[in-house]
Amino acid sequence: MPEKKSAKTNTQKFNSITDQLPDFTHQYFYSGTSGKAILTRISYALDIKYFLEFAVNYYPYFTDKQVKELSIEDIRQIKATDIDDFLTWMDENQHLSERTRARRRSSISGIFEYLINTERKLDYNPVAGSLSVEIPENEYVIYLNIDEQEQLLNCIRYGTGLTQRQLIFHEKYKKRDLAIVFLFLDTGLRISELQALNVNDVIIYEDLIDPEKNECYVLALRKGKKKSGTTSKVYFSDESKEYITEYLDSRKVLGEKFTENTPLFTTNTGDRLSIREIQQMLKKYVAASLKRTDISVHKLRSSFAMEFYKHEKNILVLQQRMGHRSINATNIYARASDREEAVKNSRNWRNNK
Repeated sequence: MPEKKSAKTNTQKFNSITDQLPDFTHQYFYSGTSGKAILTRISYALDIKYFLEFAVNYYPYFTDKQVKELSIEDIRQIKATDIDDFLTWMDENQHLSERTRARRRSSISGIFEYLINTERKLDYNPVAGSLSVEIPENEYVIYLNIDEQEQLLNCIRYGTGLTQRQLIFHEKYKKRDLAIVFLFLDTGLRISELQALNVNDVIIYEDLIDPEKNECYVLALRKGKKKSGTTSKVYFSDESKEYITEYLDSRKVLGEKFTENTPLFTTNTGDRLSIREIQQMLKKYVAASLKRTDISVHKLRSSFAMEFYKHEKNILVLQQRMGHRSINATNIYARASDREEAVKNSRNWRNNK
């Protein structure tokens, strides 16, 4: 399947990068980052590679060495001011954003901490004494409000705004696409979490005697829990239940038999829908309904977060629903929502005397 091929390609890319790095880094990438997603590990490896390339070109300690030749003894010579030089160089020569520079600084700190605390090969982390990189707070979150969400959903329901060519295939896929997009807007699932769902991950429990006991959720493998393989309950609404049930029923009518590993969302050939295919599907509907290019699947996650917080005003529940390990990640949406509401309420500020 396409996703397996992509995963293999990413693993090859990761191995290609780490092969270019010094021997003392290999155990860090083998075990110290083993619980991270492959794209995250690639990012760490690239950040460290860029730093070490800078080191051999600009630090006087080992200008006669190549990156691959660096040793623990060489790394011990790096001081906090050397890290500052790297951060300044990224700013002045590469013109990188604060976020990118902060991420690279964090990646470098990560391997130093591993060499200090796990392998006991170093005594000092020069990053700790270096200048921090302040990341400017986002003034707003790009998202779809309830009315815009409804425009998008109506495009999927009725084909509003689609071209004649798109309408030819619309009837065939609309139940699937409606179930996917509404589930994103209803739960805040990440695209990788939704794409990996199987039919038997959908749990719909209905108690005819006591409706209060009814439950609808998917068992999703959330970010940060992939290493343990522990799934989390991600609850969805009755409206989501309706769309998912209609979609699955339409597949049953065609004679499909569901097994334990049957993908929840599939192509017309029965293969699991790939992440790219989901992205392209959403792009089509967003262009047709909203004439926008800034709404990605991740922005649907932001749309869920913003509207959920507006209605519930409960940041701890939102944190749980979003699958955030840190409340700081959730606070972004709470601050943006409160700021937006405060600005709107200040419209008649002259009357508040």
